[in-house]
Amino acid sequence: MTAPAVTSRAHKISPRSHVTGEKKTSAAPEVTSNAQVKGVNALPSEWQAQRIGQQPDSQDVVTTPVPAAPDKTVAAPTAGASPAGSSASDQRSDSTGQAAVERIFLPFGDTTAVAGFWSGNDFLLVADRAVPMDASALKDTGPFSHASVQTMGNTTVVSIHFDQTRALGLHKQTGGWILSLVHPQDEGAHRSSILPEQRDGGLLYPLPGAGRVIEIADPASGARLLVAPSSTEVPGSVLTRHHVGYELRPSLQGLVFAVESDQVEVRNGDGGPFLDILGKNGIPLAGGASGRVADDRVDWAWLGLRALPSPMLREDYRRLWTRAAMLPPPQRDEARLAAARAAFAMGDAPGARAILATAIQDRPDLASLPNVAFLQAASELLAGNTAGAGALESPEAGADGVLWRGLYMARSGGNPKRAASLLAEGYLQLRDYPEPLRQKLAPEIAHYIAQYGSDEDRTVLTQQDTPPLDDLTQALLTLRNGDQEKALGMFSHLAASKDPVVSERGNEEAIALKLAMKRIRPAEAATAYDRLLFAARQAGREKDVRHGLIDALMQAGEWPRALVALDKSVELFPEERVSLTPKVEEILIHLAESSADEHSGADTIDTVAMIQSHVDQIPDGPAKGRILAGLGQKLMAIGLPGKAATAFERALPLAPDETHRAAWGGELAQADIAAQRLGQARRALDETADTSVDGDVASKRRVIAAGLLLREGNRDQALLMLAQDESDASLDLRGRILEEQRKWPDAVLVVGRLATHALPETGALSLSQQELALRLATDAARANDWGTLDRLREWVGSRKMTPERQRVFNLLVTSPEEDLRRRAEAP
Repeated sequence: MTAPAVTSRAHKISPRSHVTGEKKTSAAPEVTSNAQVKGVNALPSEWQAQRIGQQPDSQDVVTTPVPAAPDKTVAAPTAGASPAGSSASDQRSDSTGQAAVERIFLPFGDTTAVAGFWSGNDFLLVADRAVPMDASALKDTGPFSHASVQTMGNTTVVSIHFDQTRALGLHKQTGGWILSLVHPQDEGAHRSSILPEQRDGGLLYPLPGAGRVIEIADPASGARLLVAPSSTEVPGSVLTRHHVGYELRPSLQGLVFAVESDQVEVRNGDGGPFLDILGKNGIPLAGGASGRVADDRVDWAWLGLRALPSPMLREDYRRLWTRAAMLPPPQRDEARLAAARAAFAMGDAPGARAILATAIQDRPDLASLPNVAFLQAASELLAGNTAGAGALESPEAGADGVLWRGLYMARSGGNPKRAASLLAEGYLQLRDYPEPLRQKLAPEIAHYIAQYGSDEDRTVLTQQDTPPLDDLTQALLTLRNGDQEKALGMFSHLAASKDPVVSERGNEEAIALKLAMKRIRPAEAATAYDRLLFAARQAGREKDVRHGLIDALMQAGEWPRALVALDKSVELFPEERVSLTPKVEEILIHLAESSADEHSGADTIDTVAMIQSHVDQIPDGPAKGRILAGLGQKLMAIGLPGKAATAFERALPLAPDETHRAAWGGELAQADIAAQRLGQARRALDETADTSVDGDVASKRRVIAAGLLLREGNRDQALLMLAQDESDASLDLRGRILEEQRKWPDAVLVVGRLATHALPETGALSLSQQELALRLATDAARANDWGTLDRLREWVGSRKMTPERQRVFNLLVTSPEEDLRRRAEAP
């Protein structure tokens, strides 16, 4: 434990003998009547457990007094059993089973001004008068065991070392102060209400009961500290407040100034410590915030923001950077953080980012501190590294960090409406930001709120004292108010700007609005977006333009091109992968469920490759099941039943309902049959059977089951299963079975009913329809059914077929007599 540097010797702390016999009064300060216990002067009744020495045998003696001495003793509880009336919160057992002290009495007196604050792992109490105290009674009593006392003239410094910083409470008590551990469930709000006031060219910090300003050296960093104690309870700042030339340190009691410049003087003022500048060329003092914002607002303190002119910000950064470079390595941490904050305040995010990277490289544990993590994430965000700004989502900053959470959500592709709401909630904070930082942030945030914010969100843009709105924001507000024609004219005007950034954004918004107004087709919009990509890259808007390109291609039904464009966007902006997943899902569903008629064989193979390479990006669910089932069907179409079966197997657990499960189970069985895996096909049908399924699904499963019976050699069972099914697939299979059995008359009846369903009354015939007509003609010819052949000739004979099919068809439907007649009539 390192004690603060003082110029006089340390106060001698000597152990005292404890009295267990005759009752004697202690040298502790007098207390009120509730401190009188059976005629013995003691601590207040609620502190009866705070005793020095061993607990006496007699239960009548509540405290063991210390013999009168010229110095005072720090009051502590005994290490024995808790006396009657003490609560569990007063003492807790330590590792040895003894009661550990959790509250101590510091006999500073009633009028002594006191300050309390942390220096590393040491908690310091500084008093503005000499108060000799003995801390020997605290030895081996728990967390307060490592205490020491120093006196220097009229100053007393009590230093208590802890293994780590702890939540403490410091409260005034008659005759002194009570220092206690505070458990998480007991912590209350602790906010400073002390704001500096401009007085006579300096700053006055109003401090009730202000004592004498005391200068000490910080034991942890060696920094020059000027401590302003108070004789009343006055909590200091929760957060470090950074100012030009000095900073206000967090304190539990009183105020603690860390002075960085020799030109800054802190002296006793009228009503509190007064800060002034020495010399004619010093930088004028200014409070860390304007009158509208508290100094310990989280974003203000953690980011080192100051309402100063740009020249003063630059000078402050130069001075802090130089100081950090000149300090020895062990003392650079705080100086580097101060320099990083100064760089950030003047809008130099890359500079702040570089300084923080160096500081964290030398001391990695800095990155775990909430204030450092917040500053680093904000610097990364402004420097363009959105992926490195994830810490802004942390709730550590509370309501004061809402503006940065919203900006991170907007840039990372989060919910636009939610992001706009957060930005609107924090928009008024920009009024107090330093001018360089405000100029960087205000336009982007205003654009986003205007484009995505609700009616209530957009009202913040026109409130008093908010940054002026640029032309783009005005155009976006006009569009949101419903005047599309006027907005389109404003965007077109912006597109003609000589400023490439403004021109690009004007073109981008004009394309989107023309598409929404149906002035251009989606394919034309996609072409326009594609041409705008280079300009968008130069303007920092490539991600947004690529989003527009993807959407336009999807609207145009150009699903393969849309997927290629999406892949390129993810390649350039990897952080987009998660947010673009819904679009990948939509594209894959369209590709998987497109009909075979939409693709040639080569196109189908390309489609299969696209689906296979992206399907694992989709989270498990019904949509992924649909994609896998469609993939299975396409694999069947290109003759890969084994891979098709694998796709259907993956789809089954993702089926949204029993109908889809039954349908996909039938497809799986069909793929297994095609792959010569009859046993697996039977198992697939059995495991996905559902008697509640009817209609087309039941019919399709029936045909597949009949096909399985046919492959197993059970033709009659297959025919029996299909006897009542009049679907095209059922009629086709029944016809093939009858044809294999050479039952031509029956085959004619079945295939004839199929032709009635499948062949159009008039018009051209597709290749498959031509094949069906030839099939019926062949069956009828073999059955010698001239009635069917005559009707078939009259029905489709005059329609155009391929030359080979036409020749065969004519031969089949022409009777021998007719053939002889034609031959006789031929010249």
